[in-house]
Amino acid sequence: MNNVEILIISDTMDFTTDYICIELKRRNVNYLRINRDKFNKYKIVFDINGLTLNIIINSRKYIIDENNLKAIYYRAPIYLHDTYKPNLPLEKQLYRSQWTAFLRNLTLFENIKWMNNPIDTFRAENKMLQLKYARDIGFICPNTYLVNSIEEIEINKNSNYIMKSLDTVLLRNGDKEAFVYSTVMTGDELMNSEYQLAPVVIQEYIYPKIDLRVTVVGDDIFAAKIEKNGLGIDGDWRKEKENVEFIEVELPEEIKRKCIQIVSELGLSFGGIDLILHNNEYYFVEVNPTGEWAWLVNNAGLEIDISICDYLQNSR
Repeated sequence: MNNVEILIISDTMDFTTDYICIELKRRNVNYLRINRDKFNKYKIVFDINGLTLNIIINSRKYIIDENNLKAIYYRAPIYLHDTYKPNLPLEKQLYRSQWTAFLRNLTLFENIKWMNNPIDTFRAENKMLQLKYARDIGFICPNTYLVNSIEEIEINKNSNYIMKSLDTVLLRNGDKEAFVYSTVMTGDELMNSEYQLAPVVIQEYIYPKIDLRVTVVGDDIFAAKIEKNGLGIDGDWRKEKENVEFIEVELPEEIKRKCIQIVSELGLSFGGIDLILHNNEYYFVEVNPTGEWAWLVNNAGLEIDISICDYLQNSR
């Protein structure tokens, strides 16, 4: 039997989690990684009376209780994403809905630290709430509207705006998947577009700009600027992710403080924050509670994996 100190909830194909597992193994930490796509391969008994979770994997038994457990690293996407997909077989629908509920019930482990608790993650992923918090703590934020009609807002047809989805959009068309990026549009294009089908976010477009990705782990800050040929990128840099450079930068102390503060006030211990540097001013764009970070380890040399493991080990 193995008493688990750190529980990791992830997915088989989530290679970012591999970084954490490798480092924890190097440190001889008793950790257990469970993958959402393999739950039906495990034998699981959650004793609510004793608040003990027993998991058997390949005949090996793992015991998870608050006497030994230090932290849970929750790398899965937020649990309240729509799991009802009528094109899925009934068994798959049942699997998704009930194992998602199982993950919700792991929040019964209230006396240990999470990175991040799925309930707080769900709340924190609301982009409008993020902007409210950011303004409240003193960040500069782009003018932002959430609309399905632009009749009541003033649009300058000669200005540029950025339009983005309110939540991550992954669509399937036959055997192909589509991801919706943020898009730069002219005011004239906005005025001739339709919005009735679904709400969208419209922000003032700030340019020229340097995009910054700031990763917060507890009280640690890791920041990288994103450039192409030494210049900022027009529009959504993710469209050119293979052609850009990620360069470590030092942020002003005031901006560091605000980044740590917004992550904390959202109830998180980890957050991937997008900032824009424009005319020597730092603008808050958004924070991703389940943001990717492995590419920053590889491309910018940021020791985010080390910091996460430190946090998980020292969370009591």
